[in-house]
Amino acid sequence: MLLQGILLGISLSFLVGPLMFAIVEAGIGQGFRAGVAVAGGIWVSDMLYVLAAFYGVDAMEALVALPHFRMWAGLVGGLLLTGFGLGTLWKARKPIKLSGSFLEGAWVEKPDHKTYLWWWLRGFLLNSVNPGTVFFWLGITTAVVVPSGWSRQEMLIFFGGMMGTLVFTDILKAWAAKRLRRFLTPVHIRQIQRGLGILMIVFGVVLIVKMFLE
Repeated sequence: MLLQGILLGISLSFLVGPLMFAIVEAGIGQGFRAGVAVAGGIWVSDMLYVLAAFYGVDAMEALVALPHFRMWAGLVGGLLLTGFGLGTLWKARKPIKLSGSFLEGAWVEKPDHKTYLWWWLRGFLLNSVNPGTVFFWLGITTAVVVPSGWSRQEMLIFFGGMMGTLVFTDILKAWAAKRLRRFLTPVHIRQIQRGLGILMIVFGVVLIVKMFLE
């Protein structure tokens, strides 16, 4: 059970998607703590879905079965992704304000006025309104947990392995983003932010279009 949870956590953590981009963008743009704050919002959101799997599998299935749930969830998630992507592009247009030109081989950017709570909320919202997150946890519960007939203690071990792996790998992403920042000039940072902003917009638009095509 623990091994299954760890392996699923590893596979989920290395999926290339908007959540990973959000952590990397915060880590490169504002440092390790901002990246961890975004990841923290994602963890709390995931924990809420785990609790729902523990105590409300029927409620989750009823939620997904609501008329037009997938469409509205996709629209909200797509608009949110597009909005964050546009915000990242807008920020990338502004010149970077340096607090001391060059320090230990890395440019030091003056922090913006966003608090860690803002970064946490960004991660929480991105994960919570993503319909893929809902269907992922519902699928894990109905396809793995329920057929296995695990007790609550065994489910705790399984989900604990998953969440522990996700926390560890997300911290690594934020740390790697900060380390990468040490080798980037302000121009490089803005180019990466533009690229991540465009990718988030693409994910958002694709999600919205997909909802209308289904």
